Amino acid sequence: MSTNLTYNEFRSAHKGTPQKEISQLWKQYKSGDYSFPETEAPKAKEVKETPKPKVDAKKSTEKKKPVKRAEKKAAKAAKKAEASLEDMCKEFDRIRERMDKMPFRYSKEALAAGKDRMAELAKLTAPAGYKCSPTDSWKIWFGPTSLCLLINTTNMMGFRVTRGWWQKNYQTTVYVDRELLPNNDLIKAEVTKLARSNKYVPRTPIVGVECKLPRDVKDIQMRGGQAGDY
Repeated sequence: MSTNLTYNEFRSAHKGTPQKEISQLWKQYKSGDYSFPETEAPKAKEVKETPKPKVDAKKSTEKKKPVKRAEKKAAKAAKKAEASLEDMCKEFDRIRERMDKMPFRYSKEALAAGKDRMAELAKLTAPAGYKCSPTDSWKIWFGPTSLCLLINTTNMMGFRVTRGWWQKNYQTTVYVDRELLPNNDLIKAEVTKLARSNKYVPRTPIVGVECKLPRDVKDIQMRGGQAGDY
């Protein structure tokens, strides 16, 4: 026997019956030992299920579109920022190389403007939170081409440099580990690793600011002082 009736419904079906007797019958009913005569048995109330609102697939898709668009927009902005960093670093080194190789071609005003622009680019591309000390440890990897990787191993910050830049500024320096590699594969792999941690700047460091290796005998003797001057 089903026990779908509520107590109030059961009591209504036994109008005129003493309360004490109703309680006893209720216990029997709940345990399945009591049944109504077929003609008297009340029907349990049917519970109607509330229909779920229909979801418009078109509207649902439209709601998701702004999220996807926002993600694509953010990814595009990040890619643009990365490209901008690369472009600014290339411009920095392009100005530096021209001024180093042929300074006589430029007027004092042009040289001053070039240095100002380099200072601006250096500030825009400076590694976040990076501080260089004259006692930092360094290593440089030379590949078979002019491409080299200079790493401040104290701070694990890498810079893209060239053989020409190294020979001009730090050819006779000490306190740096030098390694000649047969190809650029290891350099590229290390650059990728450093870049993932925002520990790589694709330009030459500012001598005396971002790289303080000693440049001459005086600097070597004054290890711990300000090395170099840009």
